[in-house]
Amino acid sequence: MSVHVAASVSVLGADLVLLVLGIASVGGADPVTIYPAASLIGTWLLAPLALTALATGLTLGLLTPWGLFTYWWVAIKLAIVAVLTGAVLFVLVPALGATADAVTGPTPRLLSAGERLPLLIAPASASTLLLVALVLAIFKPGWRISWRPVAGGRPI
Repeated sequence: MSVHVAASVSVLGADLVLLVLGIASVGGADPVTIYPAASLIGTWLLAPLALTALATGLTLGLLTPWGLFTYWWVAIKLAIVAVLTGAVLFVLVPALGATADAVTGPTPRLLSAGERLPLLIAPASASTLLLVALVLAIFKPGWRISWRPVAGGRPI
């Protein structure tokens, strides 16, 4: 459980670092500094932490009474972490790598404000979802998922 909590909180921290880099990028900071740093953080910090948080969360869901689909808060957290992990692995990391290559390659190019904005929007959106997952983990609402058939609006 400690590994899951540490990985989950670290994902939020790494995402906040990307958010700060996004703010610096939109604010006009040097893209040759910002994008390679963001690519390294996304590839070597955020992606492994997200995979660790997802794997340990699945393991805890399978091995504890909380279950994966017993309580709504667990299912919602699972969905958030799974979607964000997929977005990190298949969208964010490749995009950051391509952008870092574009600004540091043999023929570097300047990025427009519109090209800099995604590095601000993606981590801001992810941080919001991760904070929702954090609040759910802290308060653990007791709403159970009912798997019984429903007749006339009432569980049988």
